[in-house]
Amino acid sequence: MAGSGRSADDPGQAEPPSATVEARTAAAASTRTPAWMWCGLAVVVGLCFAPALHCDFIVNWDDDHNLLNNPAYRGLSLAHLRWMFTTFHGGHYQPLSWITLALDYRLWGMWPPGYHLTNVILHAANVLLVYALARALLRWATRPQVPDPAVLASAAAVAALAFGIHPLRVESVAWVTERRDVLSSFFLLLAVLAYVRMVDAAAARRRWLLLSLGCFSLSLLSKAWGMTLPVVLLVLDAYPLRRGAAGAQALRRRVLEKIPFIALAAAAMVAAALAQLTVSEMRSLGQHGVTARLVQAAYGLMFYLWKTLLPLNLSPLYPLRPDFNPAAAAYVTCAVAAVTVTVSVLWARRRWPWALAAWTCYVVILSPVLGILQTGPQLVADRYTYLACLPWALLAGAAVCRFPTLRRPAGAAVVVTLLLAIGALTFRQTWIWTNAFTLWDHALGVDRTNYVANVDRGWLELQRGNVDGAIAYYDAALRANPQFALAYRSRAVARHQRGDLRGALADDTVALQLEPLAATYLNRGLARHALGDTEGALADYSAALRLNDTDPQPYNNRGMLRRERGDLRGAIGDFERALEVAPPGWPYRAQTENNLQETRALAARGG
Repeated sequence: MAGSGRSADDPGQAEPPSATVEARTAAAASTRTPAWMWCGLAVVVGLCFAPALHCDFIVNWDDDHNLLNNPAYRGLSLAHLRWMFTTFHGGHYQPLSWITLALDYRLWGMWPPGYHLTNVILHAANVLLVYALARALLRWATRPQVPDPAVLASAAAVAALAFGIHPLRVESVAWVTERRDVLSSFFLLLAVLAYVRMVDAAAARRRWLLLSLGCFSLSLLSKAWGMTLPVVLLVLDAYPLRRGAAGAQALRRRVLEKIPFIALAAAAMVAAALAQLTVSEMRSLGQHGVTARLVQAAYGLMFYLWKTLLPLNLSPLYPLRPDFNPAAAAYVTCAVAAVTVTVSVLWARRRWPWALAAWTCYVVILSPVLGILQTGPQLVADRYTYLACLPWALLAGAAVCRFPTLRRPAGAAVVVTLLLAIGALTFRQTWIWTNAFTLWDHALGVDRTNYVANVDRGWLELQRGNVDGAIAYYDAALRANPQFALAYRSRAVARHQRGDLRGALADDTVALQLEPLAATYLNRGLARHALGDTEGALADYSAALRLNDTDPQPYNNRGMLRRERGDLRGAIGDFERALEVAPPGWPYRAQTENNLQETRALAARGG
């Protein structure tokens, strides 16, 4: 994006009359990218992410909730489409992403490599779009002395690969749940390309603007994180498109043309807020204060920049520590660094407009996920960089365009070596997502005190019958975070399986004090029931239903307890209600139907 040329009066104006049709045709031919370049970029991306085709679903990291245990997306009937366009499942509004997953189901069933192949193909398509966008923006940045087409092509290819084969992209590509990242980015990149083409076009400007708006809409229907696009387009207007040079009236026109983008972004923001209200992971200001959120945001800005430069020890989860201290040296250093960078690029904006444009776009794109509205246990996340770090990739391409040394044999060797290095790291990082065992073992290798990773690793041990091993992981999680309700809930399940009912009861009680969930009341009710505390069990089953009256299991359990206590009418009502709310395929339907028949028979005989 770097360049020193002066802008035209209006970048969107028609070419001078002296330009002949033959000259324009020859110029277009000279800038056309050969087919081997497109194919080469796609092949390199495919090779770097080839291990994804051997990956499974991550059975305890959202893939279970979104895919393995969710039949609602598995089809394209009107009922399926209605669900996709009306659900906030998992705290996201993403109907187009659900549609692509439904198409995967039609093609592959529940075969994981098919879903991963779609992710890789979409990511490869994004890399090609980044190549096209880099060429377009570099042409604008270097006007009026536009470099040779071969130089532009090589610079754009470096930008595309710096974006596409960086290890920070792995999480969005190798995790099927993050289909929304690669799909929404595909349409968002198309929207930016159409916008740049609109600025570049001598005619049909309205058509390109409408196309940009249409692609932006599709991006927001895939995931809402592109809501910052109107601000990004205003930044691009300033540099490298330099559209603000045509006077105040023209500047107002530039702002007015963003109103449709702003309206779409506002609608997406509302949908995203409503979706987040359906999950219980949003932290209050009392839990995470304003100062802590601002410091976390500054830390994220510098963390992602550092990991872009040195992408080592990447993890699927960087947990927000319970003892998060905004005054700690690491956080203060990052806050000072973020402020220093911001002040520096503002001070040097006339000399280095590309630096201000890149930093502004980076901050703006990241702003929704910097922790200002904190949800979930993560402090930062690799997937948040998918689009946010694109400005740095474009600057890498701009460096190749600007400095001839980087195109000479020695300089080109350095560039190729760096690309090979990050490609090799990406290949290795993708293997980490092979399955849940490899993923959480790697996370604990990066940070043994990662309390979320310990709980998820413990769950895997519990599934294969290693109860003691599971409890050891849960104990480690609680040593790292004594306030982690999920660890208590999980250890309660393991203790129940081991026969330690009182230990399970104690853990569930602590978990309920920290986070009152219906599932925890249900589990504590099971422990109380087994211990003979029928009053306590009845109270817990009823509490679970007050929090979630669409779960059939508490109805069934309460019905069994009521039958034991001689309340046959109450038991019959519970069994009937359980069958009413039970989803298709509920594994205990036959058992509940049998319970209902037996209870009705008892009632008919007079108890």
